Amino acid sequence: MINELEKIKDSLLIKDIKLEELSSMLGCLRGVIKHYKKGEEVLSQGAEIKKFGLLTEGKLQVVQYDYLGNKSILSIIEPKQIFAEAYAYVNKIPSMNVEALVDSTVLFLDSDKLSSPCHNCCTFHKQLIKNLLFIISNKNVNLTEKIECMSQRKTREKLLTFLSLESIKQNSKEFYIQYDRQGLADYLGVERSAMSAELSKLKNEGILEYNKNWFKLLQK
Repeated sequence: MINELEKIKDSLLIKDIKLEELSSMLGCLRGVIKHYKKGEEVLSQGAEIKKFGLLTEGKLQVVQYDYLGNKSILSIIEPKQIFAEAYAYVNKIPSMNVEALVDSTVLFLDSDKLSSPCHNCCTFHKQLIKNLLFIISNKNVNLTEKIECMSQRKTREKLLTFLSLESIKQNSKEFYIQYDRQGLADYLGVERSAMSAELSKLKNEGILEYNKNWFKLLQK
């Protein structure tokens, strides 16, 4: 567990919490470490969730599958980020899957123990709740951005909206995105071939340049 503490010490969830308090925190929140192989389900659609996860190592994706099996990527989870906290707190059955993109390690924490300080009056509880509120608020902003992209009718408009938002967030006309081509198509809910064709058109029109997951906007 000590090695896992070192990996998460810079996580937003434990921001401003002293390193020496982390072991007590994990005991109080009933922390459990689990390991997953690439492609393995971390959380399954329809499963009951009582704990939320903090990724300590690896990479995960949150996805939804429709009736025909078509996949839509909701988000990518990087190390030190949390997931499933909303479902854990409202006690709702998830309509999404969380899958390991590579071999990954997850620290699961009890949501009830976090929101209800124990009789020991642990000093870190107040800071944890404050940090969690910040994370949830930030995720709400990201969800609003995804809705803005998805509300566009055409693939070209979805692409330009997504790239414009990324440029604003990274405060640069030149930036990297976290998705490969298939991942970006799944995130935007479009066909990969149609998206690739639009990217080529935008490049030929002098609107942007790109190479793999690197992009540069040339015009507003």
